[in-house]
Parts: sequence; structure tokens; C-alpha cells
Amino acid sequence: MLTLEMCMTGLSNERASIFFKNSPNGRVFSAKEMTWSSGISEIIPEMEICDFEFDPCGYSMNGICNQALSTIHVTPEEGFSYASYEAMGFEPNAISYGCLIERVLRCFEPADFSVAVTIFGGHSFACSYGKKVDVDGYNCMDLVQQHLPGGGLLFIRASLGLSLTELALQGLLSIAVTKKNSWSRTLWRTRRWCSEHHGCWCIPITSFFFFLNVWH
Repeated sequence: MLTLEMCMTGLSNERASIFFKNSPNGRVFSAKEMTWSSGISEIIPEMEICDFEFDPCGYSMNGICNQALSTIHVTPEEGFSYASYEAMGFEPNAISYGCLIERVLRCFEPADFSVAVTIFGGHSFACSYGKKVDVDGYNCMDLVQQHLPGGGLLFIRASLGLSLTELALQGLLSIAVTKKNSWSRTLWRTRRWCSEHHGCWCIPITSFFFFLNVWH
């Protein structure tokens, strides 16, 4: 059995506006309209959905399909917008994990999201699922896999824009070109820069220094 939990922040203004009960032109939106307009009804079309809209804004829904369940909660206010999605009770090989995540992201278009997947009874599934998240426009910032006695756990965090490695390379280029430091001075500054940014010190950075040394 599989349990998937997604947390999303920084929803796009366009998508967040769907979850306000009263529109600027005076129209009142129902929960059913929010479910349809956002695309939530298409995440798992087989789900029977019970939805609810809040006043002045906000949305919740629960869905059921045989033994499988899902739930969504949305707080759309600008500056601290948030949406959560949870699905449970699926067999790991009965659902396309990557496509499911993409459908959820299309509903909210968040700036950042994290996914936690717990699979009971299959280590290999948890490992393979980590290779199926490749969403256009998002970069994986963290990926953690854990083998448990009764199954496996996978955690992924992703953001729009540059990954940590790309940010590191960007910082290195700025140090090397703008400040024109020596090789040893650049290496020292880079180590300090990386330690201050989540301790990122990896092979691509070493490769960059090899190139930089030849170029310089």
C-alpha cells in the first residue's frame, strides 16, 4: 500500500484566485466550481469528491475510490499561500506516481513543494519512485530514501529556479571572474560559501574548479 503526501507553498496568483469565494466582479463561486476550475477533479478522475468552500477564501475536499482515499486543503492568501494533497490506500504499481504529482502541481503551480511517499511491503518501489519525479521547471533540492523493515520511505523537495549545485556554480563564477582571486583564495572562499549554503560540496563543483584552473 502507498501513502503520498504533498505540501506546496507560493501558489501562483492565478491558481490561488480560484479558491476565493467572491470574485472582484461580484460572482460567488461554489466548491464544485473550484474543484472543476482548478483541475482537482482530474487528479484522479475516478474519485467521488465531497468538497467545501470557505468564506472569504479557502477550500477542502475528501475523495474516495474503492479502498483509496485523498484529501486537499488550500489556503490561498497571497504571501502565505499553501496547499496540501494526500492520497492513501493505492497499490504502488496501480498508479503513475510522476503523472499524479504533475496533475497536482498543475492545479496550484507552487513555487516550492515537497513529497513524502511511504510504501508498505516494497523497498524497490520506494527507490524506483525517486527516479520518476522530473517536473519541468522544478529542480530537486533534496532527495532522501529510507529502507524500513516493512517497506520504504521517500522524501523529495523541489523548487522553481536554480538547484543548489547551479547556485554554487553561479557563486563560484562570480567569485572567480568579478573578484579575480587566485586559485587558492577562490577555493577557500568557495568552501566557506558552500558550507553556508546547506553544506553543499560536490563533484560538479570540483569539476568546475578543474575547468577554472585551465581557463585561468
